[in-house]
Amino acid sequence: MKRRELLWLGAAPLLAQADAPAHRLALAWRTANGRDQLGVLNLDWAERRVDVEAAWDLPSRAHGLIADGAGGVYAVAARAGDWLLHVDADGNPRWARQDGPWRFNGHVLPHGEGLFATETDPRDDTAHLALRDPRTLALRARWPLAGRDGHQIVAERDGSLLLALGGLPRWPDGRKRGGEAIASALLRIDPSNGHESARWALADPDISLRHLAWSHDGRQLGVALQAEHARPERREDAPLLALFDGDRLSVPVIGGPGLGYAGDLCAAPGGGFVLSAQKAGLGLLWQPAQSERWTRIAELTEPCALQDAWHGGERAVLLVAGRGVARWQAGGAQMLAWPQAMVPDNHALVLPA
Repeated sequence: MKRRELLWLGAAPLLAQADAPAHRLALAWRTANGRDQLGVLNLDWAERRVDVEAAWDLPSRAHGLIADGAGGVYAVAARAGDWLLHVDADGNPRWARQDGPWRFNGHVLPHGEGLFATETDPRDDTAHLALRDPRTLALRARWPLAGRDGHQIVAERDGSLLLALGGLPRWPDGRKRGGEAIASALLRIDPSNGHESARWALADPDISLRHLAWSHDGRQLGVALQAEHARPERREDAPLLALFDGDRLSVPVIGGPGLGYAGDLCAAPGGGFVLSAQKAGLGLLWQPAQSERWTRIAELTEPCALQDAWHGGERAVLLVAGRGVARWQAGGAQMLAWPQAMVPDNHALVLPA
């Protein structure tokens, strides 16, 4: 990795190596010969190296990764894919494939006694919420949603679900279809029956709501945005982040350096959120104390997946990028190169050590 590929802005000196633990990171990637894989990487910050602990071949690209609560991970196919994978803490894989024409939309959520997934019926491009058994992955129920392009799901404290409805019209293979309204919204869903009890939308109809993350105190939900304006200049100056406080959806910063595309987001140390502006090659920090501006924390090649983690007794953020993985926190910053040629996918997950 060439030094000029990474520029850290406003970071303190590196922490001492004795205070640098390792992380186990679940990540999906594409190899140099075109194989899609899910793997577990060991990030050794003291030795400055990344090792592949285990890897499983995938039928196609993965998208969302989420913990099962017992040391394992769920991985689900990227949009228009038909597979779901659970790897338990011992590394044993269990697969499920879609029945009929149904396709996954890239995200699942273990919640209560079920596993929820966003899905699409490609015959009419309608969004659905599916409920599966978290152990066997078998389908229990499937409910239609009023709209299309369902994406990430999170749970509220009272047990309700919040679901980002991307609203983008698509062809059966997942490609975007132009010339139609987007109609993106944040939905509140009853997990017992799939019924929608409320929805919120932004004033700009050409912005799609995609990824969701709670702040560390659980009081704010961050929503990563994707601009779909026809005019490039409108896309480039579009907001990247929306905030939801339980009753209202708002945009804290109008415009910014992200070219209208936030790949992922996670809670930030000290409050607020970190976003990956993938097309602009930036890691961006938003904090309530400086609510009308972005702080650039990193310049990286193709940054996307983000994960909050602990490092040296402090909260940190791991940023997965095209050439390696970076760690940013108030006490320091560091980057490790990938151990082999690989193109990482959109999301990552820190696993128990």
